Order: sequence, then structure tokens, then C-alpha cells
Amino acid sequence: MNKEAYLNELILYLKPLPPDEQADIIVDLREHFELAEFNGRSEEEVIAKIGNPRLVAREALAQYQIRKAGKSPSLSGVIKAVIATMSLGLFNLIIVLLPFAASLALLAGVFGFALFLIVSPILLSIQHQSITILINEFFLMAGLVGAGLLLFVGAVKFTRLYYGLVLRYLRYCLKVIKRM
Repeated sequence: MNKEAYLNELILYLKPLPPDEQADIIVDLREHFELAEFNGRSEEEVIAKIGNPRLVAREALAQYQIRKAGKSPSLSGVIKAVIATMSLGLFNLIIVLLPFAASLALLAGVFGFALFLIVSPILLSIQHQSITILINEFFLMAGLVGAGLLLFVGAVKFTRLYYGLVLRYLRYCLKVIKRM
């Protein structure tokens, strides 16, 4: 495979990226080929060093999704970044998906528990329909709602931190993959 065939194949795999990202990657690789040619290396050597165009495109897509999720953190952006990173190989499926799924389930559990605490006075009033019991347990109900609200606000604050930690972990995984 020569330089032009490699770059054309890479362009096909880079279609999911915005045009400016595609152009940056192609320009960088053209410069890399020119520099290698100047140093006396063949196109085949450069292609062997760069790697499979499909993997190069997947890595570029993963880096783009991580940058995009970092600029505007949202659950969908983080999930897209995780999926893009997982697509780089089976090893990533294990080191990315399992910790992400476990931590996301834990975070969802905290949100669920907070909502349960907020709703628990309604459930308590349904269970005890006597007004005297409701008056006696007013402070318990107020405490449950307060604890639920505090836990919910804490979970929201932690979610912002969580997005940043997940993105840092994905960047770390990409660095590990590059070294392999």
C-alpha cells in the first residue's frame, strides 16, 4: 500500500468526524510522510509504524469524543466517549466498560436512594392514615425529606466530578493503548 492509498482509506474511516478534524489529521499525516521521506524512510515503513488506517481512525474518533465530552459534559457525551474508546479493542471492553458500568450503577443507586428518601413521607402517610400518627412523625418525615434533598444535591455535585474523572480515565486508557 502506498501513501495515497493509505490516506484515501483513512479518509473513508474518518467520515464520522467533522471535516476540520479530518483535514487536520490528513495534513498531519502528510507532513509525517514528507518528513520520513526527507529522512530516507520508505512509505511502507511509515505505514507500518502508523498502523492500520481503521485503528488510526478509531483512535482519532475516541480522542475527538473525549475532547467533545470535556467541553460540554453530559451523560450522552460521556457514553459516546466510552463507546468510542471501547471500539479500540477487546482489552478496552474490559478496562473501560466494567469500571464505567459499575460506577454508573453506583451513582444511579445514590440518586435512587435520594429520591426514595424524598418520597418516603408520602409512603409513610399512606401506610399510617391516622392524623395523630402523622403529627407525631412530622419531624421524622421532615428529616427524611431533608436527608434526601442533601443526598440528591451531593449526588448532582458528584456527577460533575464523575464526568471529569471518567474523561481522565479514558485519556489514560488511550495513552496506554498508544504505548502497546
